[in-house]
Amino acid sequence: MATDPKKSVPPNPMLEPGQTAIDQLVASGLADFSLRELLSVMLGNLGVAERRAYLLRNASDKANGFYERSLALGSLPLEVRVPRTRNGEFRPTLLPERYARGYSDESQALLLGLLASSRSINAAKAALRKMGLSSSEEDLDTVATALIEELELRNTRPLDPDLLALFIDGKYIEVRDGDRLRPCCIYLAVGLSRDGKKRVLTSAIRFARENLEDWKSVLRGLIERGLRRVLIVVQDDFSGLLPITKSLFPKADVQLCIVHMQRNAKSHLSKTDAPEFTKRLRAVKSAWSEEVAGAQFDDLCQRFQPAYPAFIGEIRKKREHYLAFLKFPDSVRRSFSTTNVVEAVNGQLEIMRRNSGGYFQSGDALKLKLGMAVNQLETGRWRRTSVAVDAALDQLNAIFESRLEAEA
Repeated sequence: MATDPKKSVPPNPMLEPGQTAIDQLVASGLADFSLRELLSVMLGNLGVAERRAYLLRNASDKANGFYERSLALGSLPLEVRVPRTRNGEFRPTLLPERYARGYSDESQALLLGLLASSRSINAAKAALRKMGLSSSEEDLDTVATALIEELELRNTRPLDPDLLALFIDGKYIEVRDGDRLRPCCIYLAVGLSRDGKKRVLTSAIRFARENLEDWKSVLRGLIERGLRRVLIVVQDDFSGLLPITKSLFPKADVQLCIVHMQRNAKSHLSKTDAPEFTKRLRAVKSAWSEEVAGAQFDDLCQRFQPAYPAFIGEIRKKREHYLAFLKFPDSVRRSFSTTNVVEAVNGQLEIMRRNSGGYFQSGDALKLKLGMAVNQLETGRWRRTSVAVDAALDQLNAIFESRLEAEA
């Protein structure tokens, strides 16, 4: 549903009588896994900022990496990367008491409140003041500034020329501007490097709805920063984007997201036909060869062509782009068939949007939360090559060399 860009900002949601911060988080649908990650990255970032401030006051000491610490926040187990220094005297104030693995009940409530209600830096500072962590309150500005600066640098720093895969997608959100909400699109590009690691290449914020001109700017920006050769580009079927991607990366396969096509089918097909379409499409995705998948795709189109000629005609024209993922090893076909890699960023941002009241309080607040989401992934689950990619990495690099290096 389209959102009126001039609509008024709704009042801030209030806790129901007797409702705790934990109750509010559970009611919002926040899963334990995401909550653990958000709390872990928040505590880790605050610790880094505290260490930075400590080193400014103690020039004779030096940073000395991190160590992993297992903590408990109520029933939630946390894995926190704790910063340390060479002389060992520094200790982040946000850790629980020495030799204790868990936080006190009061600290638990305040930490969850900080996460749930930090619509702005000032709101986070207020929560830290209640905890008696004045130094952390001062350092919060440093955390915010560092995350925002890193986000802006991410959109300008030089890139490696080669990628195994490039995943692109846009996310619509709203940002508060006075007493109105402004529409905004976040253009995200995630690269799968030849070493098998995922990295966010671009996270560009534009105050308008998703549009083709902004996509041109984002993709050309990747090329200007050094990107040259890509094995496969994975995207949704945003109107007009496919020919642009093909022209900018002529030697790459372009895969249109199967999940987006499945969602579109639900809006074009009847309630009785949509489940059958989904079932047949699932069989195409799991086919063991390109030939079998192609035959099943043709059967699917033939089955629904009479009732839905316009929709089926459109996906038939783009058949090769819906089946491009089948050219690659079995273990990566699932990840190469959708833009779910980008959704990992969007999913964390969506949690933060809900916790912020359904919109972001300012452009800087959006940059801060987006920076947290990206940092969380790159220092967390993306630090290591996924099992699926690792199993196919040699094959992917061999395909890359035979197709792109031989033609260079």
